[in-house]
Amino acid sequence: MEVIVILSDLYKVGIYLRLSREDDLKGESGSISNQREIINQYIKDNHLLFVSEYIDDGVSGTEFDREGWNRLISDIEAKRINMVITKDLSRFGRNEGQQLRYLDYFYENAIRYVAILDHVDTFDESNTSNEMIPIQCFFNEKHVRDTSKKMKASVFHKRSQGCFLGKTAPYGYKKDPNNKYKLVIDQEAALVVKKIFDLFVDGKAISEISRILTDKKIPIPSEYKSLTVGMKSTAYGIWNNRTISDILQLPTYVGDLTQGRFRKPSYKSKKRIRQKKEDWIICKDQCPAIIDREVFDLVQNIYQRNKNQGKHTQNILLKGLVYCKECGHTIGFRLQKVSTKKKGEVIRCYGNCNYWSKYKKYNVCTPHNTKYFDLEDLVLSEIRKICESNLHPNYLKDVLQSRDKSKKILNDLESQLRKLEMEVKLCKKKKEDLYYDKLEGIIDLDLYIRMKNRIAEEVTIKQSEIQEISQRLYHIKNEVTVCNERYDHFIKEYLSMERPNIQLLSSIIDKIVIDENRNIDIYYKFKPLENGY
Repeated sequence: MEVIVILSDLYKVGIYLRLSREDDLKGESGSISNQREIINQYIKDNHLLFVSEYIDDGVSGTEFDREGWNRLISDIEAKRINMVITKDLSRFGRNEGQQLRYLDYFYENAIRYVAILDHVDTFDESNTSNEMIPIQCFFNEKHVRDTSKKMKASVFHKRSQGCFLGKTAPYGYKKDPNNKYKLVIDQEAALVVKKIFDLFVDGKAISEISRILTDKKIPIPSEYKSLTVGMKSTAYGIWNNRTISDILQLPTYVGDLTQGRFRKPSYKSKKRIRQKKEDWIICKDQCPAIIDREVFDLVQNIYQRNKNQGKHTQNILLKGLVYCKECGHTIGFRLQKVSTKKKGEVIRCYGNCNYWSKYKKYNVCTPHNTKYFDLEDLVLSEIRKICESNLHPNYLKDVLQSRDKSKKILNDLESQLRKLEMEVKLCKKKKEDLYYDKLEGIIDLDLYIRMKNRIAEEVTIKQSEIQEISQRLYHIKNEVTVCNERYDHFIKEYLSMERPNIQLLSSIIDKIVIDENRNIDIYYKFKPLENGY
């Protein structure tokens, strides 16, 4: 189709001003006011008619879905303007393909375009700079591409050094007001994080945890962040299963700062893609921990073996622990409601090899039909016998206490206290020696007073530290007493197996293996003793 361009002596000008975040760092030469000043001078010198101004402040040139730009195109369509001026081609954009497409659009619609500093004027046929437009557009985009690479390298280096570079802190944390690269615990949100881990360890399914938090009207992370900066909200939102899943798997909660979980496929794209776990940037012990490492490891163990289980298996105690001996895949269980004449409606549970269920037509394995509740009774009976014959309560209590962080903190504080008390005694001895040195004329009165005051100041500081540590010891010793009572309860439950839960079984059983003849082997996480403890 032939395009007929009609030139008009009257140019109605729309000036376009754009500033990206990167440009803002370059100072006044790239600012909106500087662009405006240059363009207004051009309009004045060339006796043009100014109609409107279109601004996109803080918007990347790689994308063209911009508020100011869209308004400019709308005014072109409405015939309000027939000329567009920018300071240079880079203000127009930094996406070669899109820029050339819009330049064709301008030509087809008889829109004159001028880029002042690049000497571009699309209606000046004698202007040789117009021929350089494709090359200039290429280099403008290349600049963005090169800058993106440099920024990625810089970000990766800083993250690898343990610097937090996220726009907002992970749920449960907030940015340290004294250091923007560090995180501190947000006590209110941290309680919710602990609740999520506790519920999961107690055997609650992710969907059930989501429902519990939603029913209690606990704000979801995105709304909580808004609430903490003063925004009012009456809607708390619904907790999403993916949110709970992400929280349960995030190493940041044990103090291992984790970043780089998402990436953009291109510097031109807004889309975020989830990274594989092995590509995350994890810096150990770079932020305060909310969850104990032992609890976190237990949660990962439970999560991994339950992630492929059915949605309605949360009441199955052994889910994820039972494996097929022949192919090595898990045995999956399903609950069924069955009506009987004697008992009415009862719940039954059956299991099959998951690999066989998925590919049964290829004869890859055998069904391994298993009655779940019979299996559970047998396994719990065997575990009870093993625990009673191999584990002594005092042994278990020693193990639990040795793994208790509060016990370690208690020992460290007591050591610090003894050291400080010894240093105070030494200071008092120095003070006495100093007094005798003055009496014997070894030092004069002025030196004696200065040194005595210095020692007194040192003693005051150390006594203050002693008082603070003594208070902490008092509180921790009370906590240890409570912990010992909890240990006694836990050990009793451990040995009796009267009320088993997923946490308890995960700490005892490594896996249960069933062969096609229904023979069962139980593999434990501890080595049974031949003659007991």
